[in-house]
Amino acid sequence: MKALQYIIRILAKKWLLLLVLPVMAAAVVFAVMSRQPKLYKSSCTIYTGIVSGYDVLASENSRQDWMAVNNAVDNLMSVIMAESTLSNVSMRLLARNISHLNTEDTGEYMTPKTATELNTLVTPEVKALTVEGDEEATFKNYMKHFESSRDNWFKQMFLWNHRHYSFNALSNIQVNRVSNSDMLRLSYTCDDQYIAYNTLLILESEFIKQYLSIRYQQTNDVVHYFESELKTISEDLSRKENDLTDYNIENGVINYNEQTKMVAERQKDLDAQIEQILREKDGADEKIKILEEKMGNVTDVFAHNASFINQLHTINSLYSNSSSEGSGPAKESLNEKIAKETDKLKSISNEISAAQHNKEGLANDLLVSEWVSALLVRSKADAELAVLYEHKEDMEEEVKRFSPVGSSIKRQEREINFSEQNYLANLNSLNSAKLRQKNLQLTSATFKVLTPPTVALYPEKTKNKLYSMIAFLFTFVLICGIVIVIEEFNKKPYDAAAARKLIGLPVIGAYPHVKKKKKNTIYEDLAMRHLGNSITNHFDRNQNVQIINIISVSKGEGKSTIGKALFNYFENLDTKPVYVNWEEDFEYNSKYYLLANSIYDFCVNENNMEAMPEANVIIVEYPPLKDASFPTKILSNSAVNILVADSKKDWTGMSNLLTNEIKRFNKQNNLRIILNNSDIDTVGSFTGMLPPFNRIHRLRFTFWNLGADNNE
Repeated sequence: MKALQYIIRILAKKWLLLLVLPVMAAAVVFAVMSRQPKLYKSSCTIYTGIVSGYDVLASENSRQDWMAVNNAVDNLMSVIMAESTLSNVSMRLLARNISHLNTEDTGEYMTPKTATELNTLVTPEVKALTVEGDEEATFKNYMKHFESSRDNWFKQMFLWNHRHYSFNALSNIQVNRVSNSDMLRLSYTCDDQYIAYNTLLILESEFIKQYLSIRYQQTNDVVHYFESELKTISEDLSRKENDLTDYNIENGVINYNEQTKMVAERQKDLDAQIEQILREKDGADEKIKILEEKMGNVTDVFAHNASFINQLHTINSLYSNSSSEGSGPAKESLNEKIAKETDKLKSISNEISAAQHNKEGLANDLLVSEWVSALLVRSKADAELAVLYEHKEDMEEEVKRFSPVGSSIKRQEREINFSEQNYLANLNSLNSAKLRQKNLQLTSATFKVLTPPTVALYPEKTKNKLYSMIAFLFTFVLICGIVIVIEEFNKKPYDAAAARKLIGLPVIGAYPHVKKKKKNTIYEDLAMRHLGNSITNHFDRNQNVQIINIISVSKGEGKSTIGKALFNYFENLDTKPVYVNWEEDFEYNSKYYLLANSIYDFCVNENNMEAMPEANVIIVEYPPLKDASFPTKILSNSAVNILVADSKKDWTGMSNLLTNEIKRFNKQNNLRIILNNSDIDTVGSFTGMLPPFNRIHRLRFTFWNLGADNNE
């Protein structure tokens, strides 16, 4: 609290500076702001439908993704303030204003003042690109020229600092979302109400074009990509299917699985038939062997009989043909021939058997008949085996042919299946992209201007007073800071608090700066009355003589002024004071002074020899501490020791060093400070308020004494 009071007291000392400079700053700011052009504001509201619009991608029970919604709104606002959007707005605004440029009457496009300024900026090249009255054609010419080079008149207008057409100016357009709704509020403020109106009017349509262009470009690119991918995949799939068909035709494959199954079954049946016929042949061979053993040499007769052998070969041939022939009329015809030839063979065998029986009586008709039958069975088996082995070789060739065909078909079918899956996946993605494209069409159809912009009739309220107040407060705070900083580095003991901080001794009073004015006498009397009373409080009532030592660090501090004033004060009290001055009454270089234990060792001389024994108060003024040594023992023999400090002079390190030496020998702790050459406020902090007694002075005096600490 003391620190705050002390700061207020410091500031109160500079009250005039703290009042005048902030007022001047506020006046300058107000004057400058008053010269600024008047601003006009235009605004509009646009419904976007992003939040509550119909979404074909959302299901009935799906929850609203507010993060996605907020992101969509942010994207929309970013598109509005994008450089590409604002460049189109700038070029279209230029096209509108220049194509209808008329310095006398510009209608709803701009004020005559703005038209005159724009007319001075338009170059012959720009006029050549302008189609009078045709805003769209002019805009196309401007945009073509704008994009043709890096440095041209239009880019300068947009990239430099023109207040209507530059990017910096158009960046002042405010875009805000109305609460959490679907609506956006656009507002723009400039010094021409028609420019503000037309800027928003152009921005409405321009940002929708930019937004749809970006969104449609995304979906269109995706749709085109999937369509091209589907076309490529479809062609590849058709090619692979055609290749598989050609491969099946080339290899005679109708149904590979069924065909391989049938081949396996046929091979199995063929092996079974061969095995069965082999068993039949083995049985016939065994039977023939047994019968030939029983028949003996008769077999040689049959073996050498040409008719029998030829007939047997004929039957074997028929068996071979029958085995090779499938079912049908030809098969039946061969079977009939075989039956006839068999009967014929049996007749031949009977004839041979009969001839042998008549001659040798060795053969048995039954054995011959069985033997011939066994031969026929063996012949039939041989014929069938020959045919079956041929079939088996053909079957093995068939298996060899189908083995690589199967793996090739599976590989081609796997590739076709992969292509089909890829085709279906891309088809699904294409459907999703087209659905998003349709959803975008529905969403973009909801953009609608609810509140169109209007031409402002009255300018916006200025903030001159606010800026002036800010300037006042800023200057006030700045000056306060500077004053406080300066105070921290101030080395002058201008008041009691500063003196105590710098010197470290109590202050018992202050003496005013002497001026040749009538009022100054009043200040001196009041100051001396307080000083005298304060010094009297330090007197020892048990002593008949009260000694007051007056010292200073350097010359010109005002010791003589204080000493003479005290002499006059005590003389008026009839205390018989004596004033001893170092310049007149003693030698400060003598040994008596340097080795003195009391003032009587060096102060008694012809001038005051008679007065000192009768004096009640002895006031001794000593030489400056910088110029002479001080007899420190006399500090303890005095009632009070007064250190006079000039409040207008800096208190140096040397002053502190000398003062600390005095304080070290001041055992009775009766060393006090009197501030000389002080202002009336410092004096008043000890004596009370000094004249004049008006309101301003009372207020100033109150602030000045906040935080004052004059206690010893």
